[in-house]
Amino acid sequence: MVNISFYIKNFRWLYIVFILTFCSAFGQTFFISLYSAEIRHAFNLSHGEWGLIYSIATLSSAILILFVGGYADKLSAKMMSSIVIFGLMAFVFCMAINSSFIFLIFIILGLRFFGQGMLGHLSMVYCGKWFSKNRGKAVAVANSGYTLAEASLPTIFVILIGIFVWERTWFIALIICVIILLSILIFLTVERDKKDSGNAEITQTGMNNKSWTRNEMLKNWVFWLALPGLMTSPMFTTTLFFHQVHLVNVKGWEMSEFVILIPFYSFTSLFSLYIFGYLVDRLNTKNILPFFLLPLILGFTTLASANSYLTLILVFVFLGTMQGAYSVVYGTFFPEFFGTKNLASIRTVGLAVMVLSSAIGPVLSGYFIDLGYKIDAQFMFMSFFAIFASILFMFVSYGTKISKLS
Repeated sequence: MVNISFYIKNFRWLYIVFILTFCSAFGQTFFISLYSAEIRHAFNLSHGEWGLIYSIATLSSAILILFVGGYADKLSAKMMSSIVIFGLMAFVFCMAINSSFIFLIFIILGLRFFGQGMLGHLSMVYCGKWFSKNRGKAVAVANSGYTLAEASLPTIFVILIGIFVWERTWFIALIICVIILLSILIFLTVERDKKDSGNAEITQTGMNNKSWTRNEMLKNWVFWLALPGLMTSPMFTTTLFFHQVHLVNVKGWEMSEFVILIPFYSFTSLFSLYIFGYLVDRLNTKNILPFFLLPLILGFTTLASANSYLTLILVFVFLGTMQGAYSVVYGTFFPEFFGTKNLASIRTVGLAVMVLSSAIGPVLSGYFIDLGYKIDAQFMFMSFFAIFASILFMFVSYGTKISKLS
């Protein structure tokens, strides 16, 4: 049964975690990759060279997050959110006016760090700290912002790119960021009240009834066995959307028709978010770990041999289901296993891993494309890796049930 009162009572705070992930879109691969052809043409880059630039910037972002992400434990939500969105706005503006190859690298770094990195990080930290029994539902709402952006912005900006010079469309992205920042300043005129039992920020413990530190987590076997599975979705979905123009050319599809079908992925992801948010609140994250990558396995296996738009719709449904599941699992994994006292510091490692994996995927795939390896064969490898990661998740799930070893 849907708990409507939860959403009404916590509307202010749910809006914040929602809009932060929506705003992160301007640093996400699905948005930046819309400009891949234009950027490669403007700076005379091959697939591999563009992938390398993107990956270097993304990797640098992951390193920066390790040093900066922990400030979410120290600064107010209003202050932290404002700083990060303002930083994103600065690099969105730079993208609109840039003509330098050197500056391009720093601009991509800024977009990835403030957008894909910090905004998503803040949203998940606030979900973990602000919500307890309904954390799965809160994570679902938060990631709905990303899903809405993914469903709407590609179509809108593909149309705009066809009307305006592509660089100028980034000014529209800047205007959207300004509006979002103003809304956050309005909603966060007060911080979440810790004295109100209905809204209290309650510190929760993780495994062994313990509040883990980042160093303790890094010494624990659970984190390392879960690592491949936590990398799988960002690595492979980033690769898919980063090389979507190449995929469309290989398959003989039209980019305009490909983009039109992306909402099947987005809306399935949205539906999956709330289903898995409910399941996590009922069953706990560790019970879902061994199974949630199954739709990814089916999706990439199907995509490897897909030759029609009808099959592509099925692929998007599979991958959308997985993306919703992954978003919830990733958002609840760290607070459930390691507690919330040091959540921002702990999640910087998880976020760095996610960003790192999203950096590795495009550059490796790009160079394999340059070497003549078909994208179809790469999709099959992705499926096999996901199977391996699911097996490791089984050890995490069942190992933490029968053992209290740290």
